[in-house]
Amino acid sequence: MFLGEILALLSALAFALFNVTVSATSGSRGDKGVLFSVIVTIGFSAAVFLVLEAGRAPIPTGPDTWWGLAFFAGAGVSAMAFGRSLVFSSIRRLGPTRASAVKRLNPFFSVVLAALILAEPVTALDGWGLLAIACAFALLVSDSLRRANAAQASVTPLAYGIGAAAALAYAVAYVGRKAGLDLVDAPALGTLVSALAGFAAFALLALVSPVYRGMFRGVFRNIDRPVLFSAILVSVGQILMFAALAHAPVTTVVMISSLEIFFSLFLSWLVFGTEQRPGLPVFLSAALAVTGVVLVAAG
Repeated sequence: MFLGEILALLSALAFALFNVTVSATSGSRGDKGVLFSVIVTIGFSAAVFLVLEAGRAPIPTGPDTWWGLAFFAGAGVSAMAFGRSLVFSSIRRLGPTRASAVKRLNPFFSVVLAALILAEPVTALDGWGLLAIACAFALLVSDSLRRANAAQASVTPLAYGIGAAAALAYAVAYVGRKAGLDLVDAPALGTLVSALAGFAAFALLALVSPVYRGMFRGVFRNIDRPVLFSAILVSVGQILMFAALAHAPVTTVVMISSLEIFFSLFLSWLVFGTEQRPGLPVFLSAALAVTGVVLVAAG
């Protein structure tokens, strides 16, 4: 009972710790650990699959299984090749608090896609909640434009656009994961297939892009402590999120994961001291986002 909700909460905590840790990779070389984090996820998920799922029951080989694996692979390309690259860039541009707040667009996209693709119902309360989340995003952008001091000069609308694109990529991945899990009830296998697909996407990009070729050449050479910790944390968060989706609807899991912003605020400001006390607009946007979460959950 409430297993999906508990797993989603633990996933939110892991991602919040990731937000704080990856912001410390600004002195790192290379891709700041994006490709390495995918490799770590492959290792983690393979181990969990072998220990917990491989011997549980034979996986059928019918059409439903192949469709499920295809959904897992598509989700992996969306989340790991696109979403993860964008979120790394977003966190370094915005800092963990603002990046986490922008990521609250994830529920907005996820609920809409879940309704359109998975036929999950959208009530009037859901609509008001989505409007509150959209207003929270608008408030953050407005705050950025009003700030003229040098410390905030680099926080541009483009940085928020990158965060919004990451949220959309993850929303597509959530729906793909849930669709796959409805056909193949194996969260660790789904995580493994998704990670392998993401890695394959990076490899294909490396064939045409010197930037991605450099990522492969320096994937193990550019590791420092923040890169290592952030890769472990995002991998744990990914596995927990997949497991949560196996036990709860997309809407429920995504709403609970929105608590990540509070974990990020507390950890980065009060615990690690990596950010100054956020201004009033950030707190107001966080309050709006949480209001939206509550409304959607109630709906």
